[in-house]
Amino acid sequence: MVDFLVITAHPDDETAVAGLLLKAKNEGYTTGLVCLTKGESGGFATKEERVKEFNDAGKALGLDYMRILDFPDAGIEVKEESIQVLIPIFRECEARTILTIHPDDYHPDHRAVSALVDRAVFVSGLKKYSTDGRTWHPSQVLFFSLDPKRNAKRPDIVLDISDVEKQWRQVIASYPSQAIEPMLETWARYHGMLGGFALAEGLYHQQPLRLEDAGSLLNSSKSGR
Repeated sequence: MVDFLVITAHPDDETAVAGLLLKAKNEGYTTGLVCLTKGESGGFATKEERVKEFNDAGKALGLDYMRILDFPDAGIEVKEESIQVLIPIFRECEARTILTIHPDDYHPDHRAVSALVDRAVFVSGLKKYSTDGRTWHPSQVLFFSLDPKRNAKRPDIVLDISDVEKQWRQVIASYPSQAIEPMLETWARYHGMLGGFALAEGLYHQQPLRLEDAGSLLNSSKSGR
């Protein structure tokens, strides 16, 4: 079982929640990452270079589970064959929480991945795809945004990542070909401003968050008191 499973379109998309993955590991949770393409269409690096960067980032994140698939970059489609690729991965991981890209994100691949995950999560939970008769459903599916040009919504949740800043920067540095540090720095400071933190990551949800105890509602941050 994987506690937090991130599903992305391209190598480096996961940096939008790198802080969350690092904090989860520090707190003793298991983490996983599945990237659907090798990012070969971007033009900034070869497929081999992008895969190497992805693997380097995975090591920096300390992931328990990691897969990079071979969907066509800039050509992901929501179709039955694609859903069937994801089903055994979801059943293998039995993730408690799934994180994927916001359905209103700018890149067409990002929106396609979001729709694919939505379909695949539902179908994967059916007994038809179980090897032992058990059903599986994640506790929640959360979303992160990679580009505000199309998604202008403020996040529903902001997570303080200031305590893992050094590790966070090491993950970002795993992608020298993509020059993503300035954008992620701006994004993290913006989300931090929303929550009263130095650096933060934003998350969105479409269904009510499921909490089992009242203490989960307590904000331990000094800025929230």
